Amino acid sequence: MTAILSMLAVLGTALWYYQTAGRRGLPGLAWAIAGVLVYYGGFLFWMHAILRPAMGGGFQVHGFWTGIGMDLTAIACGALCMAGFRRQVLLKKGNPPAATPS
Repeated sequence: MTAILSMLAVLGTALWYYQTAGRRGLPGLAWAIAGVLVYYGGFLFWMHAILRPAMGGGFQVHGFWTGIGMDLTAIACGALCMAGFRRQVLLKKGNPPAATPS
């Protein structure tokens, strides 16, 4: 279940970055890849730099619900990193999209 959620987050990240880059006149595929890498960076940071030391031996041997919680918080951390990178880096690159006339 959480693997599906993580995969949806990755695909959503790639699509969001691709569309944002395209609207700003930037190479969409390169930015989609960058977004996915930032997502996985945040995911792995949470799992291995935060949870592994905090949980000690429980990181390798844990119950079902603990594992679900670990995965969900790692997905959330990856998504937050991706959204922050988009806001702080991608949206400051290229040309702002043209305003639509009202």
